[in-house]
Parts: sequence; C-alpha cells; structure tokens
Amino acid sequence: MPTLPMLPESGNPAFEGSTPVSLAQVLEERENRVRCQRRLLEVYRTPLISVTLNMPGPYKAFPQARRCFEEARRVTRLALEAEGLTPVYEEVSESPAGYAGFLPVPAPPQKLKALTLRIEETHLLGRLFDLDVLAPSGEKVSREGFGLAPRRCLVCEDAAFTCGRSRRHDLREVQDAALDLMRRFFRERLGSLVSAAALKAILYEVSVTPKPGLVDRHHAGAHTDMDFFTFIDSAAAILPYFRECSVAGFDSLLPPDGLFDTLRPGGKAAECLMNRATGNVNVHKGLIFSFAVVSAAYGRLYQTTDAPDFDALFSVCRAMTVRVHEDFSRALGTAHGEALYAQYGIQGIRGEAAAGFPTVRDYGYPALCRALDAGHSLNDAGIAAFFALLARLDDTNIVHRADITALREIQAETRRFLAASPSMEALRNKAAELDRRFTAHNISPGGCADMLGLSFFLYSLFRRE
Repeated sequence: MPTLPMLPESGNPAFEGSTPVSLAQVLEERENRVRCQRRLLEVYRTPLISVTLNMPGPYKAFPQARRCFEEARRVTRLALEAEGLTPVYEEVSESPAGYAGFLPVPAPPQKLKALTLRIEETHLLGRLFDLDVLAPSGEKVSREGFGLAPRRCLVCEDAAFTCGRSRRHDLREVQDAALDLMRRFFRERLGSLVSAAALKAILYEVSVTPKPGLVDRHHAGAHTDMDFFTFIDSAAAILPYFRECSVAGFDSLLPPDGLFDTLRPGGKAAECLMNRATGNVNVHKGLIFSFAVVSAAYGRLYQTTDAPDFDALFSVCRAMTVRVHEDFSRALGTAHGEALYAQYGIQGIRGEAAAGFPTVRDYGYPALCRALDAGHSLNDAGIAAFFALLARLDDTNIVHRADITALREIQAETRRFLAASPSMEALRNKAAELDRRFTAHNISPGGCADMLGLSFFLYSLFRRE
C-alpha cells in the first residue's frame, strides 16, 4: 500500500509518535466523510458545514494538527453564534488520516458559505482550514461568485492550485510552512490569553471588598499614597510584561533557570513603568515577580498543549527559581525582603516561588475554587481566599509595617477563626472588623493581596471556559 511522500527519519519532531498514512487511507477517509455527510443531510435535511484541515504530507493526525482542528471548530461555532445561528447537532471523527467535524445548521447555504469564507480568508490559520458548506441536496457551495481570489499557497503568495500542480515547492518546505503558521498562531494566542487573565486577576484582586488594611472599592485601607485608580494605572503599565513573559516561555530552549534569568531585565523595566504610572508608589512589585514566573511557566507548557497541567506548572515554577535564594547572599541594598530574611529567615515571594507557590496552590486557590463552585460571588470567593492566605502566608509587608509578633498573632487568630468553618456572612463581617483594626494600626497585608491576585490568575488560566 503506497504512502504519501515522506520525510526522512530525522523529520520534524512535531510528528514524533504519529503515524504516516498511505494514499489509500486518505482516499478511504474521504469516502467515510462523504458517507457521514450524506447521513447527516438525510437526517437533518438542512445545510451542513464540514470542518477539516489542509495538512500537507503523510502526517495528518498529530498534536499540533489536533490543536489547529479544535481552533477551526471553535471559530466556526463562534462565528455562527455571532450571527444568531445554532447548529442542531455536531459530530466529530478522528483517524490517522485526519480530523473532521460536521455541523448541520438551519440557515441559507450562501450565508453559511460567506461565513466560512470569511474565516478562511481572515484567520491566521485560515490557509489550513477547509470549511466546506453543503446544501440540503448534497451539492457543495462553490467559492465562485463571492469575488475572492483563489486560495494562496502556504509558502508563497501565488494560488495554491498553481503551486501544487507545478510542484514548485518540495514537501518539507510546505510542511515547515504549515508548522510555522501553527506555531505563530498559538504563540500569539498564548500572549492574548495570558494578558487577559492577568488583567482580570489584577482588577479582581483590588475589587474584592472589604479587604483588611488594603485598597479596595470602598477605601485605601492603611495606605495614604494610593487608591483604587492607582491600581488601574499600575495594571495598565505592567500588563505588556506578562505577555512578554509568556512568549519567552513559549520560545525558550534554555533550561528553566536560564529562562528565569531572561525575565529579570524585563521585570526591572516593568517596575520602572509601574513607578512612572503611580508616582513611585510600589503597588505591584511582588505581583510582577509572581505573575512573571507563572506566565513564563505557562508559556513553556503551552508549547505542546492548549490545556497545561496544573501540577506541572508549579514544577516548572520551582525549576525556574531554583537559584533565586542566591539573591539573599548578594549585596542588594536595604530592600525589605533582604532585611527580613537576614533578621527572621523569612524568604517572602522568592521563597514562595522557589517552593512552587505552596500557599497559593494549597490554600488560596483551593479556597477560591470551593467558594465559586458553591455559587458565591467573585467578591465573596475572594474574601474566602484572602483569609486562607492570611492564615498561612509569611507576609513580609505585615512584618515591615508592624513586627514578626504581629504577623504570628494575625496568622494564629485567622486559623482559629477558620477552624470554626465560618459562613460567608461571618467571613465578610470578620473582614470588615480586621479592616478597621488593620487600618487603624497601619497594617497592610500586601503579600496576601499579591497572592490573592495570583489565585485569581490561576483560576482564569485553568478554569476558563
């Protein structure tokens, strides 16, 4: 059984573990799809959208191709929803010869064709999408009559049909072009996904009210140099850095600790931008560090999957920051973190990162998820997560504004309070009580605020729809 033209054994690692298919298998799969189309047309008696890929060469089913196919399905369903159209059914098939999806949609075939053509012509991966529309009769709706140029070649700007017929480009060149297109798309989507998640997390954190001693929607807590709008200014200034970190993780071939080193200059620049935006007020320094590490770790995992593993993320974070303790042995001036480490051995945000953010992973994030899963609002879930963090985190900001004794007393008091399994109303009342007390005594648990933001960040990344 002849196969399609193949790459040498040392071909692209993107195909590792995948099976090359023969021409006979490709033709058989086409027949299977035609039979499926006929069956669905007969059952639903409505136009049908067929979603497949134009994947050159003998490798049709491999991880990046699957991601590409899922994106084709996603944008097709979204485009239908935007037009007020709803598929009456969806069927998906997978084989070594590729992926296929079928959506019967009660709408005029010409309207559906215009919709799918717009996707093929405007989406970054559009050249790899094959979105056919069949009328109820089974006749395929043609591109002709829509005023569009022929589909372009993956390698050059000429018509794909012309290049294919003349064999202008060898198979490796075409495959590399397809894989590069996929990589560029997922890299861009990663940056957008992480930026959106980071922005939501930062704004959710500052919006949670009441938050003891901290800036929230009602007041500035124990702070006289910042307010709710200062947080918005800071968020807008630092947001591009998290996109850069995620893309750095996606692109990097360095070991994890080497990747972390590449983030440091950008982190310093982000702090400068924060200071410019806020009049030299430290609003998000700890958050910049933690979000940078998580963004880069997420980007590293996103190289191969749209759904990075939660535990794997923390493993990467630990590996990235394995040498961060060296910071404490350097002459870094009089920063609060170094001074507190020298006096009490408290490692602050560096220690959290080096341990894989255990306070967030084991306490803050689970408390947030439990509250949201129980139907509580984002605000109340944030309060629950804040208390879980306050009970456990060695918050250097509390020590700086008060002392180590105050930190330990606050932690012990909070743990006793939580041990009684308080209701949400009790949590809100306790938050208001502590807010009055902390504000009066100039106590601001800023480390807990940063870790609350990180809890929201993780929720947006891992529990997104």
